Amino acid sequence: MPLPKVEYLDDIQGTEEYQDQLKAVYEVISDHQYQQLTVIIDLNAYGTEVFNILDCDIDLSFERVKRIHHTFGDDLAVVDIQLDNSTGQRLLEQLLALSIYENINDIAGHPHSRSVCLWLFEQPITEKLKQSLYLMGQAYGLGSNKRRYLRYWDPRVIQLLAYLWISQQKLQVYQLGLPRMHYVDWNNTFTEITLPTPSEVYPSDTQVALEQLRPLPFRFNQQQWQLLEQTEWMNMILRQLKDQMIITTQVYEMVISQASLIAKRQITQQQAVNHIVRDLERMKDEGVAV
Repeated sequence: MPLPKVEYLDDIQGTEEYQDQLKAVYEVISDHQYQQLTVIIDLNAYGTEVFNILDCDIDLSFERVKRIHHTFGDDLAVVDIQLDNSTGQRLLEQLLALSIYENINDIAGHPHSRSVCLWLFEQPITEKLKQSLYLMGQAYGLGSNKRRYLRYWDPRVIQLLAYLWISQQKLQVYQLGLPRMHYVDWNNTFTEITLPTPSEVYPSDTQVALEQLRPLPFRFNQQQWQLLEQTEWMNMILRQLKDQMIITTQVYEMVISQASLIAKRQITQQQAVNHIVRDLERMKDEGVAV
């Protein structure tokens, strides 16, 4: 994928859509009084050249996460951003512009990779954090101890995972020290994933339950694996829909429900598309905004 030019990011920053999301980001920072931000960058998109277009007046340093899987050509990188100075704020603003640029250009027929992935506030880069990010990318195959990789850091995947994770799996992530994560969704909206605390998942006998909680890698059931294997198809449909409507929770769940039927071999992909078109038309007739 060609590296975008700096002027493309400048154009993005001049749009009302970008300014609305930048305001939302700074409101999150202000509300929680965040001082630090770690952003995961997928170097498989542009390699380290991605840092050349981030005009932050410094030689930007980053650290690599242990290779999630041998099939990846490059690593994940993590960038530490201090939010109490103009350099850090400039870097944040350009990463947001790049996030929106990548999403805008991820369109039907021309899928675009995502280099800017998860945003982790108050998660300074430590060996523990890098190990946690590595573990989240691993999952045991169904009924086996053979590990498969999980591209959770991609915003298009984490949105699906947040939908299909059961409470115990969310708690596994929480226990890594990651109570919340942010990403830019299909609508270019800066979105938060908040994970439940131990007492919310296990209101009674919390400590006993935690001692019995399996550590990562994840163990997904058959239904979860089937849905994950339809990720590419779902993203294809969402690319087509996002230029026509806001991807609301109702629209997203509609696509997921059809993907689930495909996975169970109850319908074909074309039948699923027909069902989605039919249901969207029905929603319009009922006055539901789509």
